[in-house]
Amino acid sequence: MACVSVLLPFHNAGQGLDEAIASIAWQTHSDLELLLIDNGSTDGGPSIAMSWVERDARIRLLQEPRIGIAHALNTGLAHTQGSYIARMDADDVSHPERLAKQVGYLEAHPEIGVLGTRTTFATTVEKSSGMRWFVDWQNAILTPHYHDVKRFVDAPLAHPTVLFRRELVERHGGYDTGPLPEDHELWLRWMDAGVRFAKLPEELLTWNDHAGRLSRTHPNYSVDAFFTTKAKWLARWMHRTLNGRPVIIAGTSGLCRARAAMLEAEGIHIMGFTDVRPREVPGYAFIPHHALPPAGEAFIVSFISQRGTGDRIAAFLISRGLEEGVDFILAA
Repeated sequence: MACVSVLLPFHNAGQGLDEAIASIAWQTHSDLELLLIDNGSTDGGPSIAMSWVERDARIRLLQEPRIGIAHALNTGLAHTQGSYIARMDADDVSHPERLAKQVGYLEAHPEIGVLGTRTTFATTVEKSSGMRWFVDWQNAILTPHYHDVKRFVDAPLAHPTVLFRRELVERHGGYDTGPLPEDHELWLRWMDAGVRFAKLPEELLTWNDHAGRLSRTHPNYSVDAFFTTKAKWLARWMHRTLNGRPVIIAGTSGLCRARAAMLEAEGIHIMGFTDVRPREVPGYAFIPHHALPPAGEAFIVSFISQRGTGDRIAAFLISRGLEEGVDFILAA
């Protein structure tokens, strides 16, 4: 089976780093190299990493002084030798058969470029219902179709679970180092290029949530950063697929209007808004939700972000004969 290059960047990761490294070193798929990328650590992390380097020839330690996970990952990518590249975070634990199952799947499914797994959610944060809901949402997305149609809601798979083909980096580029969520931007860019994504149904990584995790603390993962990133790629996709159909935004709140303005800044013309209650938006038509055009005559973008509302909107539109990804998209 093919060699896997595992990228594990770390910055002041604490003792969790040792367990994360061990979970890769003890994989049942042993044909691997583990690249530990020290991203300016000032704690004992480099010593932990070096102790593994000294006892396992498959492990290397790299340095990337420019702080930022995207910088560290690109440094790792430049040193990879495997035909597959896997991600791993210093917070998490890969289950022993993770890589073997992922490599086996990609070997049997050449049409798939990126493969994630379901995750087991563990947290030390008392109020973590939002993150738990997000993990459950991700875990429900398995097929290439659903990764494709759900990609504008949020990142449809957990970054530390992925295994992808090395040639994708050569064809479509590595991580963007700008002020944005580097994983979601990469998925959107690769999906825009036609790369197909899938997820194994097994939970093969324990995702350890804690108060200091970057996804909770870093501005690159703020709501604004996500929407700025999504607007660019959503608009690009819409320019290719609308075929002259008018665009209707679902949601009339100030937040939905602000998100609609991001699309307009990317050159998308918005004809009107819709909502469950009549609410005029100056300068635009208002279309009652029960009077929306039939399939093929318009394209609806939902920016309503209340938890669970997206599924209800999708169910309503599907009941009217509209198809997700063709006649409407959820983008919140």
